[in-house]
Amino acid sequence: MKIWALRELRESAGRYSASVAVVAVVSAFAVLLLETIAVFGAALRQAGFDGVESVQAGLLSVGVVFLGIAVLVAAIVISNTFSMVYAGRVRDIALLRLVGATGAQVRRTSLLDGAAVGLAGAVLGIAAGALLSIAGISAINASAGAELAFLIEPQIVLVPLLGSLLATIGASYAGSRTVSRVAPGEAGRSMPEGQRIPERASRVRVVVGIVLFALGTGLLLLGVAVGAVSPFGILVAFPGGVLSIIGVIVGAPVLLPPVLALGARLMPRGAAARLAGANLRHDPVRTARTVLAMVIGVTLLTMFTVAGQMFIASTRDYLGDEAAGVSEVIDGLLTAVYVLTSFSVIVAAIGLGSTLSMSVLQRRRELGVLRALGLTTRQSRGMLLAESLLISAVGIVVGLALGIGYGFVGANSVLGSQSFQLPSVPPPFLLAVIAGGLAFGAIASLAPGVRASRIPPAEALREA
Repeated sequence: MKIWALRELRESAGRYSASVAVVAVVSAFAVLLLETIAVFGAALRQAGFDGVESVQAGLLSVGVVFLGIAVLVAAIVISNTFSMVYAGRVRDIALLRLVGATGAQVRRTSLLDGAAVGLAGAVLGIAAGALLSIAGISAINASAGAELAFLIEPQIVLVPLLGSLLATIGASYAGSRTVSRVAPGEAGRSMPEGQRIPERASRVRVVVGIVLFALGTGLLLLGVAVGAVSPFGILVAFPGGVLSIIGVIVGAPVLLPPVLALGARLMPRGAAARLAGANLRHDPVRTARTVLAMVIGVTLLTMFTVAGQMFIASTRDYLGDEAAGVSEVIDGLLTAVYVLTSFSVIVAAIGLGSTLSMSVLQRRRELGVLRALGLTTRQSRGMLLAESLLISAVGIVVGLALGIGYGFVGANSVLGSQSFQLPSVPPPFLLAVIAGGLAFGAIASLAPGVRASRIPPAEALREA
């Protein structure tokens, strides 16, 4: 099994490139975050500031939240990649099962893939994060005349390294679970089918997702009610936000495909749009994971924007003429939040491009049949573009709805006792999110579209 796993890892190395890039981005983010906190603490000590440990602890708490969000998005992307890679190995896995391999053995071999991806991504990310930190410190020293120095501390290496390994090993194990249960009879199947959810499991997912989302929504509303009399409503609202987003993640593979089907019907009539809708419905699990990566990125940006606008409005009502300076501070904090959130958005964008690229590789025979039946190069690229735009559009709509709701709850659960505010979404931000999300989707479809258009029909139709 280990020999087979090593051979498959070498042959599939290119398919893991997006996952390595995702791990590298998150690892670099961790290094930048930890180094910034360490350097800032050292600067405060040199200035004789009291309470440095408390300040660092507060910054670390905020950093852990954003790093955790980035890791969550990365885990979704990586798990999706692994599940798609293993789906392409259905015949090999079935043959191994035929000669006596167990599902547990197949799952254990997946840990090798996870460890390799995690180690490669962590090394690249740590190196990139260190170089960016050194460059940033040098720029600050040159512009401000400071004497800051790059601090080499164990956690700057250990945290991203161990975190990357745990995340990728866990994601690889989760991604291999369904395929590891493949029956020996599947060895005769020419191509893997889409990953579908059994009817009973589908009903369970819907019920669990709705229950979690309902419980979370109840706590969110309770947090707003508590916030009307106390600034500690956020302590009630936060677990509600966690439960509600878990409910969305659990129910997404069942609830999102009908939404995508509706979106496909609303698109201009044509072969590309119809094929795109059918392809997205064919593998609801893969599609839902891809949409969720976009949803989380848009939700984060929208949530902090809405909450920030509401904070500014509430502060203006409470302080009157003195609010101008506070608004500038909040704008500065929002800029910092956007920078921190951007890492999660980058990970989501990589995930979208990765899923489309992997989809082309998985559907090589299908695309060959379509080309043989007359699908033109332009139509094949249009099909991939339509898929990407559908995923982006649904992710934007769901993300905006969740982000507005979470931002409204977050602001009023803290400042509701001072001034209750309705959610406010700046039109320029709304236009930027819609245009940017669709642009991400269009760009992500370019490389897969070129690859799909270059598949020779005769070669693709040949049995592997």
